[in-house]
Amino acid sequence: MRRIDVRDVGWEIDQPSYRVHFWTRPAHSNAAPTATEFEITDTDVADVLGWAQRTAGNRTFALYAVCDLGDTKGLVRLTGADPTQAPGRQSVHSVSPR
Repeated sequence: MRRIDVRDVGWEIDQPSYRVHFWTRPAHSNAAPTATEFEITDTDVADVLGWAQRTAGNRTFALYAVCDLGDTKGLVRLTGADPTQAPGRQSVHSVSPR
């Protein structure tokens, strides 16, 4: 933990969009997990997190804030994990369109 200077921020989004990726692991342990994704707008992170927890059932999920950088959308993971990514990975990376 460290103290910060709030003047180092160049922009802020008051009401971001969120994405929730629900992950289902197939019955076959060697099969890749599959995702069902949703984008949620016009609400706050607490409401989205509550909805994701109630909706998940036996699935895991990851919650992201959506950020636009020019013409490119990006995701900032807020909680959860993507089971297709290597554990401990904390880098910025490009993803291929599905």
